[in-house]
Amino acid sequence: MRIVIINIAIFSFLILLSEISIRLLNISQLQGVDKNLFKFEDNIVLNRPNSEAKIFGNKAFIDEYGFRVPEKNHEYKYNKSLLILGDSVSFGVGVDENKTISGILREKLKTNIYNASVAGHNIIDYSILIEKYHKKFDDISSVLIFICLNDAHFSQGIVKKHKLNEDENKYIFDINILEKINVFLRNKSALFVLVKSKFTKSDERHFRLLNDYYGDSVVLKKYKETVSKINKFSNSKNLKVEFVILPYSYQIKNNCDKDLLNPQYKINKIFSDLSIKFYDLTNIFCEDNENNLFLNYDPVHLSIKGHKSVANFLENNIF
Repeated sequence: MRIVIINIAIFSFLILLSEISIRLLNISQLQGVDKNLFKFEDNIVLNRPNSEAKIFGNKAFIDEYGFRVPEKNHEYKYNKSLLILGDSVSFGVGVDENKTISGILREKLKTNIYNASVAGHNIIDYSILIEKYHKKFDDISSVLIFICLNDAHFSQGIVKKHKLNEDENKYIFDINILEKINVFLRNKSALFVLVKSKFTKSDERHFRLLNDYYGDSVVLKKYKETVSKINKFSNSKNLKVEFVILPYSYQIKNNCDKDLLNPQYKINKIFSDLSIKFYDLTNIFCEDNENNLFLNYDPVHLSIKGHKSVANFLENNIF
């Protein structure tokens, strides 16, 4: 019995040592999302106003409008504003706000940044929110919409709505017991994230899953109709909208093999058919694939270097 206890103690110590080492050396990071970050409003998931939450191990602050900001009581001090629509990538999970695309552009452009990005959002959500925020804010001079490959996955995203009692603001994660364990561990252990990524090839798995959507004609038709809707609305309001397409890490790691770029081909064709200008940053990522532009062992989210690279491109080519 004593030997068993000693072995358990040694094993636990090694696990703890590994966890500490991985975090200190930034080999991997947590991937948890605090469910208290979200709320439901008009059947769409939004960031909860006036809140703060841990997401991918970093604290994020949300202002009264549901936008990510650098600190509590952030003040919008400029006379023009840029609205950003996107998912967890442009939200900037795992990165301090001042080092995200939004934070960098705010400093360089001297412009208010309304970062309305929400983890789990897709192209349909953007079509709803551009109308919502254009109506609410009259100082928006332009809009940046970040397109990721998972925008073709038309679901509610991170959370699923469940009415608990009569309180519509209460909801739960709609996941089974195994997924609950997965969510708990990736929120608590960088070692778990590392091991899971290594053994399950999570970057490839995520890409392969999404790649299938781009072979579905029904999905592509709906995608095209939604992009067209956004374009028609922006034209009717004389609103400048820029679309920026971002790749997945698996594509970049594999030297941007043409066989892996089918989603970009399909997205590019949709925009070209609709005669809508867009910026596909896939080639830029391919040319800079040695610069660790993604978070370690993450299929899509950008690192500090990734955010800086995208922000520099936007400053030099759009603004």
